[in-house]
Amino acid sequence: MGHDRRKIYIIVHELGAAGRAGAILDQCHMFLELGLTPVIVTFKYEPDYDRRIRERRGANAIPEGAETLNIHKDLASRLTEDPDADWSREEDEDATGLTVSETRDGDKVDYHYLDMRGRLVKHRQTVGGTTVRTTYYALGSPHIVRQYDEAGFCGHETTLDVATGAMLEERFFTPEGRCYATRHLKVTTGKQDGAFQHDPAQGTSIRYGHNTPWHTAWLNEVLTSTSPKPLAIAEQPSSMLKLLGTDADASDRLYMCHANVFKAPYTVGSELRGDYGPPLKKLDEMPVMVVLTEKQKQDFRATFGDTGNVVVIPNVMRDKSGVGDPQKVPGRIGVASRLVAEQKRLDDLLHIWKIVADAVPHAHLDICGGGPDRPNLEALTRELGIEERVTFRGWVKNGAEFMASCVATVNTSRHEGLPLSIGESLASGTPVVAYDINYGPSDLIRDGVDGVVVPDGDRAAFAEALIRLLSDEKATRRMGRAGARRMQSDFSASNITRRWKKAFALAARRS
Repeated sequence: MGHDRRKIYIIVHELGAAGRAGAILDQCHMFLELGLTPVIVTFKYEPDYDRRIRERRGANAIPEGAETLNIHKDLASRLTEDPDADWSREEDEDATGLTVSETRDGDKVDYHYLDMRGRLVKHRQTVGGTTVRTTYYALGSPHIVRQYDEAGFCGHETTLDVATGAMLEERFFTPEGRCYATRHLKVTTGKQDGAFQHDPAQGTSIRYGHNTPWHTAWLNEVLTSTSPKPLAIAEQPSSMLKLLGTDADASDRLYMCHANVFKAPYTVGSELRGDYGPPLKKLDEMPVMVVLTEKQKQDFRATFGDTGNVVVIPNVMRDKSGVGDPQKVPGRIGVASRLVAEQKRLDDLLHIWKIVADAVPHAHLDICGGGPDRPNLEALTRELGIEERVTFRGWVKNGAEFMASCVATVNTSRHEGLPLSIGESLASGTPVVAYDINYGPSDLIRDGVDGVVVPDGDRAAFAEALIRLLSDEKATRRMGRAGARRMQSDFSASNITRRWKKAFALAARRS
């Protein structure tokens, strides 16, 4: 074991698809270059976990040599003897004494099972002939819901309150039907009332107050059983608390902040966000805290004092478009963003675009991304009379290629950490116009050189900057080239890797 590559555990709740996930995958590439084995550790139960991981492999995703580890996959595997077992299928498909209604919609089929008095007993859903969910009913309301995983067995079962539909309990299973974990919730509040980890072979169960101590105990077991002594990075507030709860001697520990930790107005002196407050109260117990910008480091010092453990390591900003010399679509201004109005402030952007559209006849705004506020934003385009000048494209396969095709991209967020959308736009040769917020725009954009930084909330100045860029193609292309050169030099993987190497040495000294 002593000659094995040293592991570095990258701890998150789940590997999503937004900016933080992209930064984590770039970390994996860098850590491999440093001779480490990255292991992405997750805690969320996902029935299609293996498929999702397979689909994330590749040059711009999980690199070859990186590993993944999920608490549910690990605990289930320990108790699994027959991976081809299917403990619930016979019961779910049993139609004895029942009548069955079959409704088809393409490759989806819904089977409704009713007793001889016409009461709904269960509802089974299949896709491509494979069961994905079965719901059992009591008194006409859903009571038990079984969710099948991609291997074809029920891995997750919930009990619902028939009166309210609230979840009362959830259980997790092996293919043979052995329950390895249970979460119980209070009827009155919906809050957790215990998480249990089971060992059927030993006839024992361990009760934890809620998910955090359960996850912490499992993580501590992973870290203490790894040799040589691993590194560990907590990349979210919830994972910070879990890593803080592990044996301090089990790993060289680092903690990373990807976001602005303050509530509105998102500046030093404001109250801490609810998710970041608890872990940051223990900042002095963290050997290394990584932040993304010098400004955020200064704000940490002003808020928590000079703890001596805060270091700055920006995200890598590289051209992921793969198009070389990009062909710009005349008049196209773009934004790649989750459609959440409160943070991303895309309603502001549409008001700005009304001014731009009136001034520049060929200008068109393309909005890439999805989210809960899309219907409201589409309604606002109609209210402003600009629906013909705005296209909602949804999620696009290659966001960087889209940004490379734009004359310029925009960022109207209220707060950020260090926006990958800005850095990747600059890296692809496309200048950016952004509000001057905490944190990131002024760290990435040199005002007037490779984009424009606008006073926060000044719609008129923002519109003026876009009109200017749309009206001067040569100047805009010059800005794009300047931004690409700077991203290649200041935010390259080689530069950022050197910073990580120093942070690891500091973690080893302080852990």
